[in-house]
Amino acid sequence: MKKSSKPLIIIITSFLVLITIIILISQGLRLKYEELQREFAQLEIHIKTEKTQSVGLKANYQMLTAEDAIKKYAIEELGLVDASSDHVRKITLSTEDIDKLSESIRSANE
Repeated sequence: MKKSSKPLIIIITSFLVLITIIILISQGLRLKYEELQREFAQLEIHIKTEKTQSVGLKANYQMLTAEDAIKKYAIEELGLVDASSDHVRKITLSTEDIDKLSESIRSANE
């Protein structure tokens, strides 16, 4: 080999190594980008399902907190009576009666 061909071989070899490194880096970045795109799509799907679930829970909450539903549950399950519709069964106590009962309970507990 001639003396002048050695620098040319070194330059070509270093150029090929540089191109190889650039190609490997670009492929790694492309794979990372595709992975991030897949993760982004999965997160978007997760957000949509969470929003749908949130809307369903809000509708359920509004249905359960409706006055009619509460009254129906109180009457049927708890046996409570609507005071505005049943005047015969209405109980009234004065504050004096309540104070007397409180004092008698305190004295009984002592």
